[in-house]
Amino acid sequence: MTAPDAPSTTETAETIRLFNDAFRRRDTEAMAALVHDECLMVSAQPAPDGTAYVGKEACVDFWAELMADEASTFEVDHVFSDGAWATVRWRYRFGPTDAESVLGVNVSRVSGGRVIEQLGYTKVPGGLPLPG
Repeated sequence: MTAPDAPSTTETAETIRLFNDAFRRRDTEAMAALVHDECLMVSAQPAPDGTAYVGKEACVDFWAELMADEASTFEVDHVFSDGAWATVRWRYRFGPTDAESVLGVNVSRVSGGRVIEQLGYTKVPGGLPLPG
């Protein structure tokens, strides 16, 4: 059951679309307008737990630094939204080949038309004890 003030799936999808579009355009002002004052963002790195950034200013500063690197690009592969939550599968490129990129997922929550929580996860080289 969804809380009465929770956003609809459509509202969440639109907020995330606008956020991703602003990020890809490197429009810090438009992106910041979509960030909740009480935002919690946990970066995908360093492994295993990332770094937590609390509050709009800390989150926007982190994202603005990523956007300032004009040698990198952010590509959205897929977005899935349900209620207040959205999952974004993306690729962050820092060179021309897939070997110079990282594939990741952000799990985001929207409140009041703004991103209030974003948790980042990536595929990184390394050895997991997986069956061969």
